[in-house]
Amino acid sequence: MKIVPYIFRNAHIYIFFFLLFSFGCNNTAVGDIDPLEQMTNSHTRVVWIQEQSNGADTFAFGQKFKLMGYDSRDGKKERYLLPETENFYKPILTPDGKKVVVSSRSRHEIYLVDFEKGKRKTLGKGVAVDVWQDPASKKVWVYALSGDGPENQYLSTRPLIRFPLKKPKKREPVWSKTHLSWSNFNLSRDGKFAGGLFPWPDAGILIFEKNIWKKYGKGCWTALSPDNSAILWVFDGLHRNLNFVNPFTAQFWTTNINSAPGIKGFEVYHPRWSNHVRYMTMTGPYVEGEGGNKITGGGGKVEIYVGKFSADLKSVEKWFQVSHNDKADFYPDVWLANGDKSTFQSAEASKKTTLAPQSDQDVEWPVNKEQLVFIWQDVLAENQLADNNPLGFNQLKVAPVQRARFNRFLEMDLQQAGFVASWPAKPALQAIAKKDTFGVEFLYTPAATLPKNRGPLIRLTAPKSNDFFRIFQQGKDITLEISAAKNKMAQYTLTDVLQQHRPVQLFVSIHKKQLKVYVNGQLARSESLEKPPLATWQSGDLIFGQAEKPGSGVNGALSHVALYDTVPTKQIISRNSHLVTGALEARPDIETLEFKGKLTEPSSVPAPDSLGAYRRALVVNRYQITDQLQGNYKEKEILVAQWAVLDRTLLPETKDFTTGNSVTMKVEKFDQHPELEGERLMMDMFDPDLDLYYQVGAL
Repeated sequence: MKIVPYIFRNAHIYIFFFLLFSFGCNNTAVGDIDPLEQMTNSHTRVVWIQEQSNGADTFAFGQKFKLMGYDSRDGKKERYLLPETENFYKPILTPDGKKVVVSSRSRHEIYLVDFEKGKRKTLGKGVAVDVWQDPASKKVWVYALSGDGPENQYLSTRPLIRFPLKKPKKREPVWSKTHLSWSNFNLSRDGKFAGGLFPWPDAGILIFEKNIWKKYGKGCWTALSPDNSAILWVFDGLHRNLNFVNPFTAQFWTTNINSAPGIKGFEVYHPRWSNHVRYMTMTGPYVEGEGGNKITGGGGKVEIYVGKFSADLKSVEKWFQVSHNDKADFYPDVWLANGDKSTFQSAEASKKTTLAPQSDQDVEWPVNKEQLVFIWQDVLAENQLADNNPLGFNQLKVAPVQRARFNRFLEMDLQQAGFVASWPAKPALQAIAKKDTFGVEFLYTPAATLPKNRGPLIRLTAPKSNDFFRIFQQGKDITLEISAAKNKMAQYTLTDVLQQHRPVQLFVSIHKKQLKVYVNGQLARSESLEKPPLATWQSGDLIFGQAEKPGSGVNGALSHVALYDTVPTKQIISRNSHLVTGALEARPDIETLEFKGKLTEPSSVPAPDSLGAYRRALVVNRYQITDQLQGNYKEKEILVAQWAVLDRTLLPETKDFTTGNSVTMKVEKFDQHPELEGERLMMDMFDPDLDLYYQVGAL
């Protein structure tokens, strides 16, 4: 017969069709490598949860979640690991990458899911925060926040326990001294350290053998390097950068992570280190909602990203977008097959075994208080130069002019006007001129960034002359002007630095002829001036905003202002930025009520001269609500405190404080505005059944 020879003569045809059908069923062509694996050069898996509703449940409180997965070698791309839709929270891949430990936040229950087969079993009560393999025994442990205790206001609880993955009933205590945040806890490879929030917003490192933790800043979404270098990152309150610290050397630096393709500079969230030092994951962009913090808006544009760090962890070299869908994707975790072999570039070279010491001063802004010539953190801070300061003890203040006031974050709210500082101008500027060195840092949040929004933020101005130093806003740009002996020397512009309602921290230094500008702790510009300008700075006023011409400035908020007669090191500049921007996450949102109504009972408006020592006064008016536009307010009447006098000037809108006047306004609870404590409040009516509100805007 000739059948066998025919088959052998055409074997290459059968092999071709066999390979075609074999690889075709996995949707991967012959010779193709998954694009994620092209970046990682290793078998890679990603797990996350996907919200099936409107995408606004960023913290996974609800029941409409799917457990998702991506395997760089199965050709299936993003897919459901389980068919169920329920409350899933923070999935974690096991050290071998074969299983997923995932929790139910609502039921406080932990599950183990097979990545490939989709089988799951219950591991008991609690919420898992990390899965760690003992390098000596190879035993795998699940670390969890145990019990049914409620979360406190910081989304945290205690105690921390652990159990072997194969024996989930054999539980042992680990840490109970403080609450821990569920989203932010992981161990070093050797198990000596753990990074976390103790609780939010206090970030630090837990040292197991001493049963203590050390604080390294404020923020959210901490992560500890997956090797033994114990490098900690703290996600900043801007939701744009990772603030790193090497606890053995006390070196700090900032790495931007919101510049990935597709993010377009918007906020990102859920950053998490993989089991490989060079790889991390996050979610974004967050574009829904209003205000500076859009995280709670979520939305269908939120996708999963994996990034590759540079060897020094100071930049992200490559990005890969894992998910592509119209639903919100949250809480990712990444596993690489070779991750357990990775180390930070200097980890093995370092012989240090103890963490660098930290003191209370190290975690208070600013860390370099001895170099100050002016400080104003906020309206309730001490704002003092200490006795041992070269200028001696000074109590520093800022006075609002015209409509300028303080906001609920205790900042200077410019309101197109400004503030004038009381400070030791002559000795401060003489110290600056003598050392030929000057530094200024501040936090600024613009209310708007349109081209027409133009005006000064910080000014040093000599009497009857032009400003000799000025920083001002021009739309989205920040411009610096420097003068000497009344002559403008230089003008520099940083483009696209500002975004509406989003804080930015800036530091400007001049040393002799060298100018440097840092944005959020990172060097943004370095220039050489034609000649050193500081020798001519002998005396002057320190002004914030446009105090001389109210109504012509910008609307925005300033805080954490510091002036120096020396230039801090790059490390201190970065450290101060970390402390300021990390604390932004601790600013809670409050409910805003919007309504249409009529004034039914006004309070008497005081004459400015009748206020005695007070320069500002509010009056309380009673309104009948005719149409509630936003919020949850059940009463038909409302008491609203409204400004009547600012800077000893009667406001023109007080003419509308008359019975029957129709209004459309935006209000918030009075007791949610600590800046109003001690302000003069005029109230002609008494109604203990109604909460007092404060007008924050007109509609």
